[in-house]
Amino acid sequence: MTDHATPGLELARGVIRWAAVGAGVGVAVSAGLLVVGSARAATDTAFALGILVLGFGVTAWSGTIALGNSIERMQEHRDEESGWTQAGARQAFGVLTWVGLGWTAASIAASVVAVGA
Repeated sequence: MTDHATPGLELARGVIRWAAVGAGVGVAVSAGLLVVGSARAATDTAFALGILVLGFGVTAWSGTIALGNSIERMQEHRDEESGWTQAGARQAFGVLTWVGLGWTAASIAASVVAVGA
């Protein structure tokens, strides 16, 4: 294995890592909600929460792409040093998107296991 991975490989590793984190969260939320309700209600709620995270990530990511340059220019104009960058925001909301996707997929799998197809 080489020390210098290609950007595409690094991206794939990041996607897999964050989707796996989301899957872990989805399984944990589904299992945790079993304590307070039925298997169907637990997995349905876990799915809804995962979709919420996924939807927020996609929406914020696309908004960052659309408005990121304008926000950076406004900060330069006002001489603000918040540390916000378009690239950092895209990365953060990309992470939320992949976590939400993994969470949603895991809650679907948990529903199939706990409730049936």
